[in-house]
Amino acid sequence: MPIPAKILIADDHRLMRRTLRSLLARQRHWKVYEATDGKEAIDETRRVRPDVAVLDIVMPVMSGIEAAYEMRRLAPDTKIILMSSHYTPEEAAALARLFGDGNFIAKSEVGKDLVPAISRVLPEESQAV
Repeated sequence: MPIPAKILIADDHRLMRRTLRSLLARQRHWKVYEATDGKEAIDETRRVRPDVAVLDIVMPVMSGIEAAYEMRRLAPDTKIILMSSHYTPEEAAALARLFGDGNFIAKSEVGKDLVPAISRVLPEESQAV
């Protein structure tokens, strides 16, 4: 039986959060939390200590980059995956190496890439089934 994992998604677009939630809900052992900006993502990180945080790079109040930097301090064990539709894959990959765990997903590819990306950073017993 898989071990539950806590996944935090942070995106300022409601439709994107809803899409990500429905995609991740297929993994019944993953509990999904949401934030509308980087500041909320930090608050949720303090509250739930997610195993993985999926952060949009471009958000109001606090960007995903700023949130990732703060999360590193607060919850060093939380794995970070950055996503965006505003950067080239090369730019975003460089940002992901600097501020995340080297993981970046273009928003146009979340449907096929998000679950495998999350699975790769989780312990084997919590990965997607």
